[in-house]
Amino acid sequence: MNTTMITIFAGFLILITSLKILVILIKPKAWVRFTAKLYSNPQITSIISLVLAMVILYFLLISGLTIVQILAVTLFVALLMLAGLAPYIKKLIPWIEKQDLRQIMKDTWLYSLVWVGLITWGAIELFKM
Repeated sequence: MNTTMITIFAGFLILITSLKILVILIKPKAWVRFTAKLYSNPQITSIISLVLAMVILYFLLISGLTIVQILAVTLFVALLMLAGLAPYIKKLIPWIEKQDLRQIMKDTWLYSLVWVGLITWGAIELFKM
């Protein structure tokens, strides 16, 4: 397996995460300003993120990982994110209950379609095993 791209991606994540934590510890308001600017145009941020995700997925696949392995790692990351989000859920649920979930699904159709595609692909590969 070619681990060069995997190593580069892991190194990039380590670098970005370390910088994020350092900035939050030293100047938390600077991080808030940065994220506000990053998300100032959610459509552009979403498209760029999806394109980068697809590029990284491509390189992970040609590095020798399977979609099943990638989805297993995704589960690990999702559970880490859930652990970080859990303390705030009591504040988020009332907000979510006030939202039009059908409209949210319309707004996030591309993101949802990508997930359906990945999950379908993963299920097909699991059944082949």
